[in-house]
Amino acid sequence: MPVQSSAAGRSVHAVSSFPRVVVDLDCLTDNAAKVRSLCQEHGLGVVAVTKGVTSDVEIVQAFMRGGIHGIGDSRIRDFPSLRQGEFGVLELTLLRQPPRSQIHLVPHITDRAFMSELSAMEALGEAALAKGTTCDVLVVVEMGDRRDGVPTSELTSFVLATSRIAGVEVVGLAANVGCITGLLPTAENQELFGASAARVRRETGLPLKIVSTGGTVALDLIEHGRLSPSVTELRAGEALLLGVSTTDSRVIPWLRQDAFVLEAEVIEVREKPSAPDGPVGLDAEGRQPHVVDRGVRRRAVVALGYADTDADALIPLDDGVTIAGSSSDHMVLDVTEAEHDFCEGDVVRFRMKYVALLHSMLSPYVAREYRRTQNAVVETLTWEGRLTQAHQIGTDGAAGGTAAPAGGG
Repeated sequence: MPVQSSAAGRSVHAVSSFPRVVVDLDCLTDNAAKVRSLCQEHGLGVVAVTKGVTSDVEIVQAFMRGGIHGIGDSRIRDFPSLRQGEFGVLELTLLRQPPRSQIHLVPHITDRAFMSELSAMEALGEAALAKGTTCDVLVVVEMGDRRDGVPTSELTSFVLATSRIAGVEVVGLAANVGCITGLLPTAENQELFGASAARVRRETGLPLKIVSTGGTVALDLIEHGRLSPSVTELRAGEALLLGVSTTDSRVIPWLRQDAFVLEAEVIEVREKPSAPDGPVGLDAEGRQPHVVDRGVRRRAVVALGYADTDADALIPLDDGVTIAGSSSDHMVLDVTEAEHDFCEGDVVRFRMKYVALLHSMLSPYVAREYRRTQNAVVETLTWEGRLTQAHQIGTDGAAGGTAAPAGGG
């Protein structure tokens, strides 16, 4: 029987609950409360970057329970569901300048938008005026990561030009590190960012109350009291979601790393040679496989592939299990040395690095299951929306495992 999707208003079918991402909401709330507390101690606001989980409504609510009410995403299509009355007051920040084809959607959906091109700013102003409103913008500053942003040498003239555009109001500056080139935040480059904000305030007369830095990698500066006092806001996603910082390969010891577990079913288990039989070309992803001949091994085939996640960013939670390879719809595990005697129908579990989490949350083939520590309702979402199937679980049903994912990937 089809059930009505509350998120998208369409009918969907519950075919299978695997593969699925199991989300421990209380773990996410705990991480949010800890990051918020640290930032409060240093006079910083917090924006939870939720683009890695498509601004999932349950996850956003978990962050709200942890005291964070600022949400950042780079895709405007993720925001409308967060404008429902049940969310109360949320401040939504669009973290990427919208493509011209989407600029008209920004007014009334987002509270703030990152911008770095004057022509796009003019189009945004026109869209805002057409809807009888004004859009707050943060000008993105290029601080060395070589992604988006206005060079510091052009910043004053850019902000002055922006201030003359009707329909937009420059409320602050934003900078980013660690995404394209792996640039690390330092006390020096963050101080330069703060000094740039002070200079633009002085030269333009604009208050520029928000000086926003990101992402998770900047937490280390905050922990050690080395972030510029001119910075007013931290944007963080990976710390809240996974308790790690990929850019500097750090497991953050005071945060939890067990909020997400990917589960998939075994569809075949057999003894097979580990090396291919015959000439070898490229694999299904167009890459040259690197195969080590380890003789005959016990191999488990799992109903999971790169249409569902990123195999290179998965960490098996069962001791002795390693990933031998993956195609779009199959994953092969070497279970020869596994403690568990796997057979067809068993479920295998993985911890995910950020890119695997992102791909899993985007895949239409991966369900989502939400768990609370104390007798909470477990709900499953598909891409199309909420399914009505639900049941009760106790403490023993919470997502388990405590191994932290390594940095990188």
